[in-house]
Amino acid sequence: MTMSEKLALEGGGPVRTKPLPQEWCGAHFMDHEEIDAVVRVCKSKTLFRYYGLDLQDEVSKLEHEFAAYIGTKYALAVSSGTAALQVALGALGVGPGDEVLIPGYFWVATVGAVVRSGAIPILVDCDDSFNMDPDDAARKITPRTKAILVVHMGGVIGRINDIVELARRHDLRVVEDCAQACGASQHGVKAGSLGDMAIFSFQMNKHMTSGEGGMVVTNDPHLYQRAFAVHDLGYPRSEAGRLIFDDPTSQLWGIGCRMSELTGAVARVQLRKLDRIVGAMRSAKNRIKQALSGVLTFREVLDPAGDGGSFLMTVFPTRAQSVKFVEALRAEGIVADKGGFYPVHMDQWGLHIYYNVASLVNKRGVSAVSPWDLAENRDSANVSYAKGACPRLDDLLGRTVLMCVASVLTDQDVDDIIKAYGKVAAAILE
Repeated sequence: MTMSEKLALEGGGPVRTKPLPQEWCGAHFMDHEEIDAVVRVCKSKTLFRYYGLDLQDEVSKLEHEFAAYIGTKYALAVSSGTAALQVALGALGVGPGDEVLIPGYFWVATVGAVVRSGAIPILVDCDDSFNMDPDDAARKITPRTKAILVVHMGGVIGRINDIVELARRHDLRVVEDCAQACGASQHGVKAGSLGDMAIFSFQMNKHMTSGEGGMVVTNDPHLYQRAFAVHDLGYPRSEAGRLIFDDPTSQLWGIGCRMSELTGAVARVQLRKLDRIVGAMRSAKNRIKQALSGVLTFREVLDPAGDGGSFLMTVFPTRAQSVKFVEALRAEGIVADKGGFYPVHMDQWGLHIYYNVASLVNKRGVSAVSPWDLAENRDSANVSYAKGACPRLDDLLGRTVLMCVASVLTDQDVDDIIKAYGKVAAAILE
């Protein structure tokens, strides 16, 4: 190995010294358009979506535009992705006595929504795409199963059609968690239009952002009415924004997670930019993968053309190699500016991993009585969430390195990533 090839970790020169851009996908694309949208709403003096001095209908317009983009009949704007999960499960009537299948690779809000509903989350192992394995899902279905909550982590859609078919055979509902997959697709069909309901997040580090915010989508008018009631005051509203009291199927308890006009205005601008944002990440990611094809093994992506593009996951033969790869990449200058979180070893990926969520492993509820303590859930109370519950996922996590793909990487940034990955791989995998 020559000095130019010697790892920076071992005294060689680093590939780069300038930090890479942070991972804030949509935020990087913000400009005068978002500013103008916010100013317009402020000048109207009407920040609430249903009434005020000069209603601009920003949230209502966002809902129509978002539904058209995803390809669903209905879209309901809410205050966050976490709220969207709670609304979707509430619309489905998930509660004590029910089980909801979830993958072991998620974000903590996914499992939290199930726990807060009073139901029992049932972990399902993942396949090589790091998505829910339909075969293991089939093994986990019981008479208590109410729904399957699929999570398109990192903007990659797994074997969703197999899961939908499985759900149909057992008369179950499928909810897509698309918090990290807004703008992703599979064979031309958008994430969020494949199941019975879907949720999205517009939080700061999502593909499109309004700081906070979320969306629930569905094609089912009954589920939409129930979701609307749950997100508001427990009852649906008329076109004029007035509460409707005479529909017994939608007389529920609301959680008041309506989206504001300010949030809606920003989200509308971001939605118009979404394809450019996702396209930039997908292009950079595919260029990296193509350049290193045959050198490194990457996460399985069933449809690269529909990849959300925001994360690059590299799978190694051994844990020791993956750990050293992270250390060596950082030494080569593959780090983010101002504390951005890449690259990272996957089993250290915090609350994205089931066994890192202490409140799940220890079965803690929001109140003194947890769902696992309820009489209705006594047949599900012995389920374990300790490491080992998803053996295939555990193995993959122990050998995988994750790097965020920023939406504003330059050609030089991508060249440096390819060079550093190749340099470190040559040393570690020799």
